Amino acid sequence: MLKYLGMTRHELRKRMMFAIYQHRLLKEELKKMMINSFEVDTYEAIDPYYQKIEAVLCQKEDAYIEMISKHLVRWKFGRLSYVDQAILLLATAEMEVKENEDAIIINEAIELAKTFCDDVSFKYINGVLDNLWQA
Repeated sequence: MLKYLGMTRHELRKRMMFAIYQHRLLKEELKKMMINSFEVDTYEAIDPYYQKIEAVLCQKEDAYIEMISKHLVRWKFGRLSYVDQAILLLATAEMEVKENEDAIIINEAIELAKTFCDDVSFKYINGVLDNLWQA
């Protein structure tokens, strides 16, 4: 059974962000974290859009970290909180998949940061993603 049926794209994106957070924190396979986060029995039961995000992210995670790092002024990627890392990686992967407009992806990332990060995180997340979008 798909427990996430009827959820908005924002709610699904939040679940994906949690899966990436757990993947980074626990050093576990992203697919396994997605099954937990989406509350499904198998990976195949996850929304196909997020399967695409997982595939791109697993293939290019190190490259994304390098891209993001070029736009960080004060800290290195590894010094960011795992939630900040997850939001930036999710948005970067979504920009690559190109099924949503970059402006929507950035706005969603800012909303996630305002909800789950400290008071200043959304500002630099916005700046980093805006710079990536312009590149």
